[in-house]
Amino acid sequence: MNNFEEIKKANPNLNIININNEKFRDYGVVYDNYDLTEINEYMDNVLIPENSVYTPKNPDIEKMTIISQLSADVFGGMKLSAGECMGHCDAFSAIEFHQGSEVNITFTDLIMVLGKRRDLRNYEYNAEENAEIFFIPKGTVFEMFSDTLHYSPIDVDSSGFKALVVVLNGTNEVLLSSVKSSNKMLVKQNKFQLAHQSRKDKVKAGVLPGVKGNLIQVKPMN
Repeated sequence: MNNFEEIKKANPNLNIININNEKFRDYGVVYDNYDLTEINEYMDNVLIPENSVYTPKNPDIEKMTIISQLSADVFGGMKLSAGECMGHCDAFSAIEFHQGSEVNITFTDLIMVLGKRRDLRNYEYNAEENAEIFFIPKGTVFEMFSDTLHYSPIDVDSSGFKALVVVLNGTNEVLLSSVKSSNKMLVKQNKFQLAHQSRKDKVKAGVLPGVKGNLIQVKPMN
């Protein structure tokens, strides 16, 4: 039994879909034309931390060939930010989107819960009713469109997840004090976010508790 079948077996209450299913085309694109040797060698030496960590910009990664290729092919020559996202997560406890696509590269199997911005109303989104759950195998390069709601990867295996996040330069960095916005979802540069009420840390920090419905939780396969 492969890991896709194992994670489905561990979560019989969830409809987990393989990223190669046609349903993913509503949310993004999978690419199979990139040589990942250089980035794999680098990430093989990066250990998964006990807590989830996201580095918006890693200069060592940003100078790699894969980043310049993604800049040209996916972002039309725009300057990019690239950094690691890794750790442990078992729930879809927030949503976010950016102006501009996000590309992820996976170095472990992982789960992504995805939705569409069209289902967001008045700073509220019912993830239980509208989101879909995708299994994404190790070694996948995939783009999520700018109207795709997403959040942290979720563990398939109890050892955690490891991925690379590639976005337009400056995305997810600290918002400049000079920026005055009436958009209540704006939390960082080009980062619009809502939290589930269970994320008391985020709500306390000022993120609106707009993710409705029961919390989507995924049990790792071991």
